[in-house]
Amino acid sequence: MTERKEAKKPLQGLRQAMADDIMEASDEEILAQFAQDVGSPEENAARMRALFEKTVLLANKGRLQAARAGAAASKVSRSVSPIPIGEARARLRQVLDSHAHDKSFTLAARKESELSDADVLDMLEAIRELGLLE
Repeated sequence: MTERKEAKKPLQGLRQAMADDIMEASDEEILAQFAQDVGSPEENAARMRALFEKTVLLANKGRLQAARAGAAASKVSRSVSPIPIGEARARLRQVLDSHAHDKSFTLAARKESELSDADVLDMLEAIRELGLLE
């Protein structure tokens, strides 16, 4: 084990010397070396910005497509009611009337006639999940 550590010491020294060399270099020296190895720093920066913007646009498009798919799936699932809305409203009215003494049902929740069809179905589902409706 100590042999491996001893063998790594020269490499660690080299690594430290390279890091020190980079840290001691001026900005101009680093830019000159970059220009020699890669090309114009300005052109490279412009390419990187364009690549970054393209990546952001692709990510946003992906999120938009996912949102559209979710909205479309939601529309399909909500458009098909498992029971006629009149019957759903009657069931909701029945449950609300049978729990009128319960303080957990708010006054707003008791005004079934003001609820949209989607709200009625959502409320019935919530009441079913609470075990108040079979």
